Amino acid sequence: MGADFARLIAGGLLALICCYGGLLVKRHYAERERFYRDAEAFAARLKSEIASRKTPLPAIISEFCEGRKGEFARRVSAFGEKLRGGAAQDGAAKEEAEETHLRKDEKKQFADFLAALGKTALREQIAEIARAEGEFAAKRASCAEESKRLGGMYFKLAVLVGIALIVMLA
Repeated sequence: MGADFARLIAGGLLALICCYGGLLVKRHYAERERFYRDAEAFAARLKSEIASRKTPLPAIISEFCEGRKGEFARRVSAFGEKLRGGAAQDGAAKEEAEETHLRKDEKKQFADFLAALGKTALREQIAEIARAEGEFAAKRASCAEESKRLGGMYFKLAVLVGIALIVMLA
């Protein structure tokens, strides 16, 4: 009787671990969607600020990141701090892009976006930011679909594996 009870507890713990793993995978997909949602909002805000008020980039960054949580806000805020500290924009952009949990091509896209800010004439910069905003919106939509489809699927799969472990050990 004691051995059966121990196996049941072990199966329950393994099931909880599997469910937690599924939850982590689901959260990963949701965080990617949130990253691109914030990137899209930042690009829209940046476009409006530089077009009408001509606000300096570090001020726009600190205003945008104030009170926000998430990976995008952390990375852009750190980028702004590095700019204030006198770091080279290209180097700071590359460092912050490497710290993200994005895919390799997405890291390059993010680094290129940050590195290009403020380096061209106003009209060209606004056009480039609008293009980046469109890319971020498309990426957000695909990440939302991935999050719904894959995140949910992996979570359900992890729950089923957990149930199978309970059944096998019980």
